[in-house]
Amino acid sequence: MRPQWIIDLHEDFPGSALVAAALDDPLIVEPHDAMMGRWPGVHEGRAVVGYGTMPTMRSLRRVPGLGEAVFDDYATLRCSFYYRHVYDLLGRTAVFMPFSAVPQLPLRRMFGGDQVFVRSDTNYKLFPAGVHAIAELGRWLQTYDQYRDELVVVSEVVSFEREYRCFCRNGRFVCGSSYPIEPFLPVPDHVRGFAEAAAARLLAHGSTMVTVDVGVGLDGVLRLVELGGVNSWGIYGSYVADFIAAMEAEALARADM
Repeated sequence: MRPQWIIDLHEDFPGSALVAAALDDPLIVEPHDAMMGRWPGVHEGRAVVGYGTMPTMRSLRRVPGLGEAVFDDYATLRCSFYYRHVYDLLGRTAVFMPFSAVPQLPLRRMFGGDQVFVRSDTNYKLFPAGVHAIAELGRWLQTYDQYRDELVVVSEVVSFEREYRCFCRNGRFVCGSSYPIEPFLPVPDHVRGFAEAAAARLLAHGSTMVTVDVGVGLDGVLRLVELGGVNSWGIYGSYVADFIAAMEAEALARADM
């Protein structure tokens, strides 16, 4: 029996509508139902797959009997966890620090420029990641002062000619495309190989399902942008049938454990 899908349809997450349209019998969770913890009934013994926004998937993960539908391990998806395994694939200098410490450090000397890239340690984005002028960091910090004690990543600025999102299962490429700007292009073989190399390192630490975002620098060098999960990550131009097949195979494999 094929797994049952629980889809969180949300206007801010168009990927869920694409997946839902390709399924015969998805169970749709409306945003207000997810907020209230009202989940659809699933036939006992049937494997389940969840797909939708991260807040809804985090809530679903806590539901007895349904939590197995979410494959994403949010602890291992923190940069502070996975950077130790893939740091050489970043192709840039990156350091961790408390948010509040960012304006206090000699960033120009550390990174050799007037700008730095700042992102949250967690993939549950607390604030928009982006490039910032070092001189403006103090003012920017005030905007997100509620996160001043959170861990952030500060790195040198690298420009990408194109970025690709690669979904991998058991260290092997499943599907993917360029992102986030259309037209979405197929993933070249050398980018697939790079993504698989990164996914294999996380597989050694228990992460069977990951997305690997790969950037092609202006110099042609491939660099890891970030690693992510699969339940709350947009599929862009990926072949939907391949994505569905991989997610269902993972659900069935976990049900047999």
